[in-house]
Amino acid sequence: MEFQVLIGKRIETLRKKKAISQLKFSYEAELERTYLNHIEKGRKNISVKTLHKIVKALNVSLNEFFDSVEFNKI
Repeated sequence: MEFQVLIGKRIETLRKKKAISQLKFSYEAELERTYLNHIEKGRKNISVKTLHKIVKALNVSLNEFFDSVEFNKI
């Protein structure tokens, strides 16, 4: 599985765990909803700056973000 797909799935998982819609989350992360949708589907390769906005909106650290079974396989 491509790395950007893993990142997208992780974002979606954490967003759903937070129980918020893509629209509300995109507002919190200061991203367009359609762009966020492409990220979650693994269609976009995001920058470190965008990842920082996302983890900040998710209220997790980068360590927590990458601390999952999926990332331990790569």
